[in-house]
Amino acid sequence: MQAFKLKENDEVNIDESRKHLTNLHKDSEGYITIASKNPNYSQWHYKKEDLLQKSDEIISSINSYVSQNTFYRPQRRIENIKELRAIYIDIDCYNSKYTKDAVQYFLEHDLYGHKIPRPNYLIDSGRGLYYVILIKPVPSMAMPLWYAVQRYLFNSLKQFGADANALDPTRVLRIVGTMNSKSGTCVEVLDAYDYEYSLKEIQDEYLPEINKKKKSKGRPKKMVSLFTEYSLYYSRVMDITKICELRDYDVEGHREVILFLYRYFSACFTEDTDEGLSRALELNAKFKKPLPESEIETDTKSATRAYQNRLYKYTNTKLIEILDISLQEQEHLITIISGKEKYRRSAEVQKEKKKAKRRNENGLTKREQDKKDLIDNIEQLKAKGMKQKDVAEKLCKSLRTIKNYWSELK
Repeated sequence: MQAFKLKENDEVNIDESRKHLTNLHKDSEGYITIASKNPNYSQWHYKKEDLLQKSDEIISSINSYVSQNTFYRPQRRIENIKELRAIYIDIDCYNSKYTKDAVQYFLEHDLYGHKIPRPNYLIDSGRGLYYVILIKPVPSMAMPLWYAVQRYLFNSLKQFGADANALDPTRVLRIVGTMNSKSGTCVEVLDAYDYEYSLKEIQDEYLPEINKKKKSKGRPKKMVSLFTEYSLYYSRVMDITKICELRDYDVEGHREVILFLYRYFSACFTEDTDEGLSRALELNAKFKKPLPESEIETDTKSATRAYQNRLYKYTNTKLIEILDISLQEQEHLITIISGKEKYRRSAEVQKEKKKAKRRNENGLTKREQDKKDLIDNIEQLKAKGMKQKDVAEKLCKSLRTIKNYWSELK
């Protein structure tokens, strides 16, 4: 990557950049996206070792960004999320009546510990602020809860200029120590808090209504409904992607409907129609026979109208029918499954439960435990110097049985 040429008065603090990246990704296992806008947008993907060791070579001095979460593949897509490592809100103060100093004051005196958690980082991004919470890494299956927390924080900070279009888990944010060309200032940490949150801890403290085992008092039920919707839409997006993978992206005959559904469910999950279109175009590019981009924009445009009015409530039966999903394919899906597949999974669960009941606290069946106890007893008596015949007599076992185990003992 070529670094942006700085003016004489510009400064970049690579040590602060490296420290920031280390705190974000010191134990990351997936791919990390580094992006640059100098002036066109470009992005690259690295594992933590390369990123942290060669950060001074990789990071541009100006307009540089890093993904807060990581990916299974070197592709910045929702379905490729490997680890959810941070929760964040991009606060565009310039879109509100508050200055950055005023927002920081209200956060510290009115909101921290009461309505929202104190963040690990409050970062001056140039023209606004980043509110960033680092969490113990959780897998992509926690996405609906992650997004519910993200949406809750957005609603709490909306009055200060929180950006509704910066809530997706693939988001990249500016790297501390680099320059923002629009403001002409260096991205810097204003406040740091050394504490490791867990997603569950934040949920229990600020969104207890999502936990069905707890009865919340005076809390709105809307978030519970939204969490349920997030879970469904996320599962739909993942299932449609999986169908394409199972068919090796050879989906001619279903391309239009797949892209429409993918654009619709993506928009519903991210609450961002532009993001929905962007994701659909990326998926189309992976098809063995992609459709023209202009055709996608036009033919799936109704997905935006459908999202805005929540027109479509597709049943599993309908989705299976229009996508011609086989029973074999359903075995790999999350929610788009028939009654027959539900029954098969239920039977598997019951079978595993019965197996578990037959086993004791050591994970052994009665027969396995009896055998282990016998061997232990033989070993103890052998250690005392007893002969095989005497051991057989003492344990009320045949001499042949004792001989079978004797040679295996030390």
